[in-house]
Amino acid sequence: VIPAIDLMGGEVVRLEKGDFATKTVYARRPADKAAEFARAGAKLIHVVDLDGAKAGWPVNLDAVAAICRVPGVDVELGGGLRTLVDIEKVLALGVRHVVLGTAAVERLGLVEEACRQFPGRVRTGIDARNGEVKIAGWVAGTGLSAVEVARRVKAAGVSLVEYTDVGRDGMFTGVDAEGAARIQAEAGVEVVASGGVASLADVRACKAAGLAGVIVGKALYEGRLRLADAIAASKEP
Repeated sequence: VIPAIDLMGGEVVRLEKGDFATKTVYARRPADKAAEFARAGAKLIHVVDLDGAKAGWPVNLDAVAAICRVPGVDVELGGGLRTLVDIEKVLALGVRHVVLGTAAVERLGLVEEACRQFPGRVRTGIDARNGEVKIAGWVAGTGLSAVEVARRVKAAGVSLVEYTDVGRDGMFTGVDAEGAARIQAEAGVEVVASGGVASLADVRACKAAGLAGVIVGKALYEGRLRLADAIAASKEP
């Protein structure tokens, strides 16, 4: 179970269906929220620089650096990472894994080179709406399916992808564990599911589907789910 922190203007926010007009601010100090997640038992935090995703380069670097200083938890970061220089910059801040989304579609060579230079530290975010992969902060279509992109990045050297059903994100409609498992089976790469998590049933569904993990965001912020309970559910036999 991987709790999520979405950053905009240096604050912790959540969106609905990736729509920037639906922003809700949940915390002014992202590092405090990260420390709270660490106390609840999180080992990895999924951080998204929403401003960076739109701009095309990392924006919320101070907030990312502060989160990375929280002891006992690793950080993965996505949003605006489209050059090797920017990837190197955030890894130097203490980020453990980078999550490449737009670059995985538009610049596959970058993904290959990043995998060579930083082995084991490159992941791919695959965000889809109605089966089509979206990029640039979920605003641009690609004409590609999630399975097709997953196969491409696996060939480039990526061993784990994070799949989000954009239409479910922030809506509490249930995670697409079945779709994530299909990508995992057809592309032969580990998949973490994201988007729509509403209850412990979603955590259990991802575990039952054999997925590598599940990212939980708004359900934690709205009090529908306690992180410690979700982590416990993920460890059930």
